[in-house]
Amino acid sequence: MSISEIHALLALMDDPDEGIYHHVRDRLLSKGKDVLPYVADAANEGPECELFQGRLSSLRQGLQQSDIREELALWMESGGENLWEGVQLVHRSIDPAWGLADSNYAFEALKKEVWLELNEELTALEQVRIMNHIFFSVHQLEGVRRLPHLPCEALPSGVLKEKKGNPIGMGMLYLAVAQALGLPIRGINLPSHFILAYCDKAFVGNEGPTKGQAGILFYINPFSQGSVIGPDDVSEFLSHIDTSDSGRSWRPAHTMEVVQRLVRNVGFALRESGEEQQADQVLEVFAPLLSTFENAAERSDDHPNVG
Repeated sequence: MSISEIHALLALMDDPDEGIYHHVRDRLLSKGKDVLPYVADAANEGPECELFQGRLSSLRQGLQQSDIREELALWMESGGENLWEGVQLVHRSIDPAWGLADSNYAFEALKKEVWLELNEELTALEQVRIMNHIFFSVHQLEGVRRLPHLPCEALPSGVLKEKKGNPIGMGMLYLAVAQALGLPIRGINLPSHFILAYCDKAFVGNEGPTKGQAGILFYINPFSQGSVIGPDDVSEFLSHIDTSDSGRSWRPAHTMEVVQRLVRNVGFALRESGEEQQADQVLEVFAPLLSTFENAAERSDDHPNVG
């Protein structure tokens, strides 16, 4: 499609005939994110007509979500291993104007701060103490629980900016930094809570799922200042929750399972805030990911009281 054709189609966005409008919108949507700059120009230079501007806003949102779908497909095809990339996709799906470059810069700066303090002689516990010092003493990140739940407090990228988050947001930011530094820390999708596990390196990358707590050296709770907890603490926590699982089968989750849980949590927070349409849109965009692990919703039991 030529530039002149794009401009011609955009000029028809205020056509009173709904049939023409939907035809025009579908043609522009089929061209993907390359149309976005022209949509922005049309919004700035076109009439202030409410119908025209409203339709352009809807078109812009549709193009942005289409872009995220394409990037999500590529991320999943590559194995979905990079947690931070997955997190940013989720954030952009609810806030297309999200400052991606600034967020990535802040993440790299945080990662570098931790990296400068690490060395190969440190034990697993010493590595975690350094992570905790940077996160909770230097940056003063804070765990919060509030009602209604706020999407930004579940999004690790939002936590990094605002310095506060719920168990999902705090845990996933901590996990993303650890993953980027090559530390053998993995997410644990407990019911109604999200914690981390420091794993024996011999178990990391194992194709088969780990059973019980095999390969787990200890657990970490970033929501509680990165406190280190043992198997008995996890079992005690699970004993107070209505679940048929003994707690021994809770295994380190794949990165895609972790992002899947984030999507469900953000969707719930949006609904709780009255943003039903946006919640449905986010869940629809990430439908390919949500269907990847069929029993993940049951296993994580992502209930409203997950931060």
